[in-house]
Amino acid sequence: MQFPKKTTILLFIFSLSTQLFTAQHLYGGIEMGSKGIKMSVLDIQNPKKGEFESKAFWTENTTLAKGISKDGNLNLADIELSCQVVVKNYYKMLEEYKIDKKKIFIIASSGVGMANNTDILVARIKELLNYDLEVISVEREARLLIAGSVPSNKYTNSLFLDIGGGNTKGGYIDVKNLDAYVFFPTSMKIGTVTLTEKVKLYTQSDDFADFLEWSTVYNDMLKSEIATMFNKRSSSQTKKNVYFSGGAVWAFKTLFDTKPIESFSEFSINDVKDYKAQLVFDFAKYEELAKTSPEATKVLKTYNQQSLLSATNLLLGLLENVENPDDKKYYFVKNGQMSWLVAYVLETAKNAKIIY
Repeated sequence: MQFPKKTTILLFIFSLSTQLFTAQHLYGGIEMGSKGIKMSVLDIQNPKKGEFESKAFWTENTTLAKGISKDGNLNLADIELSCQVVVKNYYKMLEEYKIDKKKIFIIASSGVGMANNTDILVARIKELLNYDLEVISVEREARLLIAGSVPSNKYTNSLFLDIGGGNTKGGYIDVKNLDAYVFFPTSMKIGTVTLTEKVKLYTQSDDFADFLEWSTVYNDMLKSEIATMFNKRSSSQTKKNVYFSGGAVWAFKTLFDTKPIESFSEFSINDVKDYKAQLVFDFAKYEELAKTSPEATKVLKTYNQQSLLSATNLLLGLLENVENPDDKKYYFVKNGQMSWLVAYVLETAKNAKIIY
C-alpha cells in the first residue's frame, strides 16, 4: 500500500517520537563480575511504583577475579580485557538502544572488590569512559539483590543467597517499623571461581578425577566456612524460604531441569544431589544436551566440569547447613542477574525504605 507523502512523513515522525519516548524510560546496567561482564537494558516506566520490563540481557565471559585466590590481585591483562568489553557495550547502549548516558550504570561486583588492586580497574574505566566506577561493597550488593529478587510480601520470612564467582553473599530483612526495614547481610569470601582455584592449588594435574578427589577433601573446610557465615547471623537459618541467584544455580536449573525456568523456580536438596551425581558420573549427558539446547550450550561455554562441580558443592553445602533443611522451600530467582540494577535505579528515583 502506497501512503501519500504527507502521511509517510507523519508516520515517520510518530515512529521517531515513539522511539525517543521509549528511550527516555530505558536504563542500562553493566556489572563487572568475577566470571564475566553482564549487561542489562530495562524499560522503567514508573520508578516510584517499581514498574519495569526487561528489554535485553547479555553476557560476555571474562575471568577478572581468577588471580585473587593466588596473590590477592586482579591480573593486569584481565583488567584490560574486561575494561574493553565494558567500553564496547557502553557505546552499544548509547548508540543502539539510545540510552541517555546518565542512565547507564557501571559497577564492579563485591567479588571483584576483594582484590587488593581495584584502584587500577577504577582508574582505567575513568580513563576510557570518564566514569566513576563504583566497586560495590558486599553488604550493598546483597541489599540490592534481595530488594530486587525477593517478593516484598515474603521479605520477613526469607533468606537470600547469591553464589557469585568471587564470593557468596546475601542476607535477610526484618521489619523495623511501618516505614522501614532493617537489612542483615551475610557473606563469605568463597564463590565458584575462588573455590575452583583453591582446589587447583592442591591438584597435580588437570585431570577431573584429581580435581574430584581434592574437592572432596576441601569440602570439610568449605562446610566450616559456611557454618561460620550462618552462625554470624543465626536468625538467617530460621527463615522458611531461601531464594538463590547466581551462575551456580542457573547452571543447575538449566542442565538438570530442562523445563522452562519460571521467575521463581522451586527445587529440592535431592534434585541438587542427583545433579551432582550426573556431573561426576555422566557428564557426557550434558555435553550431548548442549548440542540441541542453546541454554545448555551457554552453561558449558561459561563453566567447565571442574567449575560446575565447585558451584554444586557450594550450593549443596549451603542447603545442607541451614537449620532444618528439609522443612524449607528453595527457589532459583530467574532474573537475579539484573535485580541489582532494578533496585539501584529505584533507589535513585525515590527515597529507599530499606536501611542498614
